[in-house]
Amino acid sequence: MRRSLVYRSIPLYRLVMNVLYAGGYRRRFQRLLDRLGDDVHSVCELCFGDTLLADGCRARGITWIGLDVNHGFCERARRQGHDAREGDLRVLEFPPADVYVMAGSLYHFHEDLGWLLARVLASSRRFVLSEPVRNLSSTAGVLGKWAARSANPGTGDAGFRYDEQTLLHALREQRARLGFQLEVVARNRDIIVEMRH
Repeated sequence: MRRSLVYRSIPLYRLVMNVLYAGGYRRRFQRLLDRLGDDVHSVCELCFGDTLLADGCRARGITWIGLDVNHGFCERARRQGHDAREGDLRVLEFPPADVYVMAGSLYHFHEDLGWLLARVLASSRRFVLSEPVRNLSSTAGVLGKWAARSANPGTGDAGFRYDEQTLLHALREQRARLGFQLEVVARNRDIIVEMRH
């Protein structure tokens, strides 16, 4: 399946993401790195895309494993010496880790949310999630269509996005079903939440 051009070039990807985050793209990953704490030895990042969190983990002596469907992202991460495993999350093995992290990709799994959370929480006691809740793809017209097309990692255009209300509602429904603790850590363009069991 055709991937968006944005997903074929890391420099272009970073440029687009930095525009979308008004110059704060790197800070997004620093917030996640800060959230890990000092007693974390291993992290598994789902749909990692870029390697900013992987680089930060390496600098802190934390073992990082990344899972992503995008061949280009995985190949680039492996060239940098990171443990990047390519494939669809629906078929990949989820390795045990102290913390699982996902930044900006939960919307791809909105129809499989319960399944995804159950798999993550079976592999780790903590899941730190950063999900955008103000999105260009929610905009009507050409801009919204472009944003949805540029969010195609190779599995199809992604027009669905969460807003704050729908994201928290979906997570609270799963909390009632799966029995994890849910903490809202930060609210801004992205909501950062942590799930524990």
